[in-house]
Amino acid sequence: MPAKIIAVMSPKGGVGKTTVAVNLAAALASIGKRVLIVDANLDTPHVAIYYGFIGYKNSLEDVLNGNIQVDEAVYKTENQNLHILPSRVFKNKGDGNAQYKIINLFHHLGKVVDDYDFLILDSKPSSNLDFIKLIKNPSTLIVSMPEIASMIEAKKLNEESVAAGVRVLGIVLNRVNKKISGHMNDAEVSRIVEAKNIWKIPEDANVFDALRKGIPIVWQNQKSPASRSFLELARDIASWG
Repeated sequence: MPAKIIAVMSPKGGVGKTTVAVNLAAALASIGKRVLIVDANLDTPHVAIYYGFIGYKNSLEDVLNGNIQVDEAVYKTENQNLHILPSRVFKNKGDGNAQYKIINLFHHLGKVVDDYDFLILDSKPSSNLDFIKLIKNPSTLIVSMPEIASMIEAKKLNEESVAAGVRVLGIVLNRVNKKISGHMNDAEVSRIVEAKNIWKIPEDANVFDALRKGIPIVWQNQKSPASRSFLELARDIASWG
């Protein structure tokens, strides 16, 4: 059975989209799912950093430019269930051409899709759904902060995704902190977004400590508040089959 493909999206940067994508992938691997995480954000790719990958030779840019086969840019992580297809943080000459070829991403991924249970895509912060619509039965998770401006943009992206025929699994509210007066409560969030599912990831300093060490928080400290929430999110996603 081919992998289920989930694009982790946000309408703007700075909401923790990559943090969610990386830890969702790590959490799915921790509960026994075979996962490939793809850094499809060619502008500001950071997925590799979260896993402590530095100085890797091959990247998604090389695949999109036709220089190598997709499996030549896939790397193993410390968890045997999780592989990573990174984009290059420090660009080489010619990498910019890959920006125009991202539309072909799923042609390349089709060569490895049967090897995994889940493909997690960390997408560019944008409401541009053009390449995601090319997926067969696509699904997305929308990441937002529990603040009014961020929630309005998440609502717009949710509606645009549904109109484009993309299945929205739900909204992930990141860095939730009840002590911050500007953060919206559950009722306010539900009223604005009208999403089927809403998950909350609490503010947790352990996340930043894990990033500095190049280890996803769900691997570094499974008892931390954020880690428990990411594992709950992964179990929910996995249970939908």
